[in-house]
Amino acid sequence: MSVAATRTRPGFSRDFIVKRVLLAAVVAVATIAASCVWAASWAARAQELAPLEAVSLQFSEINGVAYYTVQGPSYRVVATLATEGGTPVRFEGSLLPGQKLVVSIPDSASAKAQTVELFRQGNRLLVEANPMEGE
Repeated sequence: MSVAATRTRPGFSRDFIVKRVLLAAVVAVATIAASCVWAASWAARAQELAPLEAVSLQFSEINGVAYYTVQGPSYRVVATLATEGGTPVRFEGSLLPGQKLVVSIPDSASAKAQTVELFRQGNRLLVEANPMEGE
């Protein structure tokens, strides 16, 4: 005569364990789905840039241009900014897939900065400008 017994940890019922595993799976799926939605919405707002194609960057008093070249596995990104009649400032960086370069332009010490994000997503470079609130 045999007796069928289930093995569970002392103090935890089988239903409790099943519910905890199911909850963990739901949380994991929801997290992955939210990440995909965020990436898709960011990509939908951003402008895609081709190698050696320049994008114009315009802020309240600062104008500039950004472009990139392919150098082996990395993208060499160059952004140049200046005020009218002012000395230009150049930012350079090398991006691998998943990396981004952010150029931030504060209006004042207490104001929210205007930003330009250059984000490498696989073999694409996406550019998104976030002007200050109220513009």
